[in-house]
Amino acid sequence: MLSVSRKIAFILLLFCTSLSAEIAMQERVKFATDSNYYPFEYLSNDKEIKGFDIDIAKAICKEVNLNCSFEHHRFDGLLLTLPFGRYDAVIAALDITDERLKIVDFSDSYYKVPPVFISKKQLQGQFSLSGKFIGVQANTSNQSYLIQFARDNSYIVPYFSSQAALDDLKLQRIDAVFADFAVINDFLSKQEAGSNLVISRTEAVFVEQFSGGYGIAVKKGNDVLRLRLNQGLKLIVENGVYSKIYQQYFP
Repeated sequence: MLSVSRKIAFILLLFCTSLSAEIAMQERVKFATDSNYYPFEYLSNDKEIKGFDIDIAKAICKEVNLNCSFEHHRFDGLLLTLPFGRYDAVIAALDITDERLKIVDFSDSYYKVPPVFISKKQLQGQFSLSGKFIGVQANTSNQSYLIQFARDNSYIVPYFSSQAALDDLKLQRIDAVFADFAVINDFLSKQEAGSNLVISRTEAVFVEQFSGGYGIAVKKGNDVLRLRLNQGLKLIVENGVYSKIYQQYFP
């Protein structure tokens, strides 16, 4: 028979062993992102990376017991970090496209809303790309789409960010901007009353034929992590966590 003190010591040993095993199971996953794309990714006043994408990733990680961290990286080089193992995953409002699937794998889509054109109000209802200067963020799927499928004799003007393009649109240096709906919607909500800028066209064909929606990118062949992320995404959709996060950013 074990003494009371030995029983207590044995129970504590089991508890510590169990806790150590649980911590060990919390695999570390390093996410890369570009923190310049509000409301999907942005830096808070205390320099912490936040946004819709970040909250979704954190919720997924919590459900499948992953210990996730996030670091900023330039958008145009994000996917190149995966083959060399610098990061384990990338979440940055990335459209799942055939071109990107050649170099990385993606999780299931967690967001699928068509991008839009924004222009002067007088163009609404008769908006045409022909002869227009269209601003778009460089090295994005939005730019690739315009080049491949929606040029229509327009002039595509790449910018470092969608915000820079929108600033030029306000100054009438370009005729329109092509960007994600959430980005445009946030921009319009901050304009003064009487602004003559409106959403001129929603590009529904973008998510019907070109993009599979936003996904989390992982190294080609990393099915273990990809399937685990998919499991977490499925769980947060089923338990309502996804809906709460979505409503917080896109009420």
